Amino acid sequence: MPHRRKPASEVTPEYEDSGLFKNKVGQLHVELVPQSMYNARKDLVVRAFVNRTIEIEVAFAGRRVKEVGPLEARLRAVRTKALKEAAEKGLPPPDIDHMRLPVLVEGAWRPRFKRDQTGWETRSYYLFAARWSFLDEAGQTVSFGVRPMVVARQAQD
Repeated sequence: MPHRRKPASEVTPEYEDSGLFKNKVGQLHVELVPQSMYNARKDLVVRAFVNRTIEIEVAFAGRRVKEVGPLEARLRAVRTKALKEAAEKGLPPPDIDHMRLPVLVEGAWRPRFKRDQTGWETRSYYLFAARWSFLDEAGQTVSFGVRPMVVARQAQD
């Protein structure tokens, strides 16, 4: 029998987390770039880098999306500051990939498959965020999100 999504009014935190966090949850330091979008499910998806060079996407999904306002504001501030500093020095605007906000994310990896025009599939990964912390403009650590209530299964080696 095909799996059907429950209506939003019936989705419990446990049900939501069992769908989002299907693999082992861990902590990862990432650098978010002020480039994001909302997907069809109304998840916020932000470009990011791990180890300074590996590009990933971080998704803030489900009930946690309600808490992304301060993060979006901080990313806008990072972008505004970088553009202002370049303008004051008479330099061209910096590449967006050089505008980064360090964030500690607790979450789980989820694979995503994309097919190119030739039919080849490439695999990339989303990091689904359960909790996240970053420094606000005053230099204070602020934290958002909640620990997953359910992890559907542990990652296979």
